Amino acid sequence: MLLTPPQTVVPPSSKAGFAALMELYENNYIYLRRLVPQLDGERDHLVSQVDHAPALYLQVTERFPYTTSVFLTHRFDACSSKESLPDLQVRIYHDARVAEVIPPLDSQAQPPSLAWRWVANRFLSRWLKYCLGEGHGFAMDDAEAAVIYRPEAKRWAV
Repeated sequence: MLLTPPQTVVPPSSKAGFAALMELYENNYIYLRRLVPQLDGERDHLVSQVDHAPALYLQVTERFPYTTSVFLTHRFDACSSKESLPDLQVRIYHDARVAEVIPPLDSQAQPPSLAWRWVANRFLSRWLKYCLGEGHGFAMDDAEAAVIYRPEAKRWAV
């Protein structure tokens, strides 16, 4: 039997380059901010529950002036053991207004490939759109009290 070489997940093309990946990061940021309008609050654990859908959990794992890292997952209670899938670690860059999936801690021996970044972030984009379509969202109780003012993002003249 003849085995074919493994196919790359993302075909090498100009459409799958770094600039397009950055555009995907920007879209992820937009969808994430629609899902979580106020990420600057003091609450580190948020739950969104809608009818006939698994709960969506968001846990803030790191919070710095220009970045926030969150863990995002669905929790399925119907199983005998609670299962959390998909589970993604997302880093949000507030000054650049982008969000990207970061690899799990156990796989950070070498930086992820461009193909891995494409697959993971494309999945995040589709998952966020799905969650928004299902009606998920994380509202803050008192948005005014939760605001942390950040320095303005610098705009470059082009």
